[in-house]
Amino acid sequence: RKRIEAAGTAPMIEAELSSEPVLGLYLHVAYLAVMATFARDVGRGEITPNLIGVLALIKRHPGISQADLARLSGIERATVGVTVARGMAAGFVRRKNASHDARSYALQLTPRGQGMLRKLRRRIPRHEKAVGSRLSATERVRLRELLDKLVFG
Repeated sequence: RKRIEAAGTAPMIEAELSSEPVLGLYLHVAYLAVMATFARDVGRGEITPNLIGVLALIKRHPGISQADLARLSGIERATVGVTVARGMAAGFVRRKNASHDARSYALQLTPRGQGMLRKLRRRIPRHEKAVGSRLSATERVRLRELLDKLVFG
């Protein structure tokens, strides 16, 4: 109910701010709508969106350093450090000294981290289908393309 009310107020807020579309406002409202069901349907108290991305990138790049992970993900190094620490505390990530540089760490997924990715491969498609249920398949693809263009040019 709150989500519906908040979405209904967006045009009023936009009208007060600008005569042009306020994309940030609608992106924020869309984010709130997605996150309203994320915890229940995907995270389930086990994982956060940032940690999902970190696990997926470590799976794709076993042995990656935290600095390289930060560069690859576009996340600040300090944030990556905190996220990796959370992954380690949850038993998803193992960090060991890199063989080529004692000052650097090589990140690996643990069997528990691999298992979490398997769970997410089941949970995320169902959540995405529910989130995008008001859009046709063609509209979902087009929205994805437009978001890519907005973010990456």
